[in-house]
Amino acid sequence: MDEKHAKQIAELLNKQNKLVVHYDAQKVLQSAENYLYELAESGDVAACLELKRVQWYQFEVDHLTVHSDFLRRGYGQMLLDQAEQKAMAENGRLLQCTIRHDNAASEGLFTKCAFNRVAQFYYPLSGNNVGVWQKVISPAR
Repeated sequence: MDEKHAKQIAELLNKQNKLVVHYDAQKVLQSAENYLYELAESGDVAACLELKRVQWYQFEVDHLTVHSDFLRRGYGQMLLDQAEQKAMAENGRLLQCTIRHDNAASEGLFTKCAFNRVAQFYYPLSGNNVGVWQKVISPAR
């Protein structure tokens, strides 16, 4: 990842999400190995997500974001599929994410991709109720 794309990812995260943490290119570059992103024909970032290992068996999908010019073109599902493949290749067993209660588009995408909401909590820093969504990627035998 180069600085140009890191800056575009940071701008996209800040603009499209209701985050309590501000992103800049340096913050993105510090964990560049965790980011998956797709480029538009122009070479600019169309969509991104961060995939982090949080336990030996568990990966977290953070801030799946699609630029408003590229909504409903399959970028979100493509990135979720890539995240699942990467987690499986690294022996992950479970994918997890959190979704704000008022984010129907994300809930629809994650439901379509076989995630289930397993819990909900209130996050006082943002003032939002947040759903915890999970998908088992290595089912029990």
